[in-house]
Amino acid sequence: MNDNNPSSRDLVFDFIVDYKREHDGLAPAVKEIAGACLLSVSTVRYHLLMLERENRIRIVGRRAIEVIGGSWDMPDDE
Repeated sequence: MNDNNPSSRDLVFDFIVDYKREHDGLAPAVKEIAGACLLSVSTVRYHLLMLERENRIRIVGRRAIEVIGGSWDMPDDE
């Protein structure tokens, strides 16, 4: 898919990455993802499962979403 028209799955993934960057590594709730991506909760859950199968994310427990290969550095106290 071209960069001008990302898939819903890519939108979900990009939202998760951006959210985690802005919230010190915390994962968004499924409802937050759904609202931001204009998708239903069930569609977001489907994309999360597919992203996990693609080894792009790991779902830990009921809420935690880890981005595979992602890391967040603590901000400097400057």
